[in-house]
Amino acid sequence: MTAQDELGELYHAGYRRLVAQVYAFTTDLTEAQDAVQEAFARALARRHGLSDVDAPEAWLRTVAINVVRRRWRRRQLLDTILLRERPLTRVTAAAPEPDNTDLRTALATIPRQYREVVVLHYLADLPLDEVADILEVPVGTVKSRLSRGREALRGLLDDVEAPPLEQVRVRAGRIRARRQAAQVGSAAAVLLVAAVGLLQPWRPGPGPHETAASPTPAASASHHVYRGAGLSITAIADPATAPDLPGLITEFELDGAAGWLRTTCTPAERDCLRRYARTADGGETWLVEADPGTKLPDPAPAARPPLTADWLAPRPTAGGVWWAGGRRADGLPSLAASSDGGATWQLRELPGARRGDAVTGTVRGAQVVALTTGGGKITGVYAGSGGALTRRSDGANLPVDGEPVLLPDGRLLVASDSRFQLSTDFGATFTAAPDSGLPTVGALRATSGGYVALDLFRNGWVAVSADGLTWRKLAIR
Repeated sequence: MTAQDELGELYHAGYRRLVAQVYAFTTDLTEAQDAVQEAFARALARRHGLSDVDAPEAWLRTVAINVVRRRWRRRQLLDTILLRERPLTRVTAAAPEPDNTDLRTALATIPRQYREVVVLHYLADLPLDEVADILEVPVGTVKSRLSRGREALRGLLDDVEAPPLEQVRVRAGRIRARRQAAQVGSAAAVLLVAAVGLLQPWRPGPGPHETAASPTPAASASHHVYRGAGLSITAIADPATAPDLPGLITEFELDGAAGWLRTTCTPAERDCLRRYARTADGGETWLVEADPGTKLPDPAPAARPPLTADWLAPRPTAGGVWWAGGRRADGLPSLAASSDGGATWQLRELPGARRGDAVTGTVRGAQVVALTTGGGKITGVYAGSGGALTRRSDGANLPVDGEPVLLPDGRLLVASDSRFQLSTDFGATFTAAPDSGLPTVGALRATSGGYVALDLFRNGWVAVSADGLTWRKLAIR
């Protein structure tokens, strides 16, 4: 079965369900239907359909809701222009957000307990166990209410029929045509700029202490920027041009312009070969090769610390101290520090750490922050510099994927349950960044030159950052 055939089956099986979910979000049935059709059209216009997406229905729902939000912003702009001419009653309503949509009108016949789980699970994208924690009910109760809520939504929308799939295919064709026209326009613009440069030989080049400036992605109006909680991620101009690698990117290193990555195949991929790619321009372009099977350059010291290492910082602190974390011979989590490039190491205890817990961490300036984790969840947060380490919090028992990032403003950033999570009290409490502004994320890790966010959108994309606040999405996945 081809990717297009699979999308056709999903269209007929899931159209009504998706309309119900978007209808609960926007309270406008006609707009919900059109937004879902637009989402399917965009999926059909993709090169591989949704075959490379882990959760196709969630992808379609996110696209449909984003379509609704974008249309609302345009109507709000029109409203603002009209009010300059005639200050009458506002044309547009409040922005359609999960926390302020008038669900009492849209879902008046659905009991509150069903409505709660539908909104939290489908609209806020929370996993079932987290919904159970919020509502303080067992997971089995959440599943039961979710099932009944779906049935109630289907009852409300029994008269909603999916239009012919061919109608959506025509729409997808228009999307592809627009993309091709945009690519041709971009190429023409590049040629025009090159021609202007040839016709202006008198333009001075960079001086002996200067470098030729090139436009950054953030400076281009064609790049979308995702924002939330003080973080920003600049997208690439044309995702369709990014090479797709088999598996997922799990190893990544970038130091200035030079970098490399490796992929790991997923169990679902048949005849998958691990790939290796390298870049010489900061990740703008990549040379993809078969995995060389050799050890790649390691920026860390050659001598290993005297513990079973879970984490080794890819760069030293500002004072030249290398840090590593793991377990001593007796199983107690500890850190090790080296001030001589790894020739000798000194162990640093983590007060109150639980025997057998793993250790991960991060460095910024002269400071090191370490997390102990048990069962994948944070059990302690520690901070210090070259001397003793202080236990700052118990870590709120939050799951963590990868390594923490200590932001310039003092906040602690981690990836947890596919969300960016931030703490202002060294891990005692965490707040999820709004998913309406930022994409989902698989894991965060440090590199020699900054940080990398892996598996963005749960679709294999990566982004890099020098400070953890401003991220740049790379043209590879």
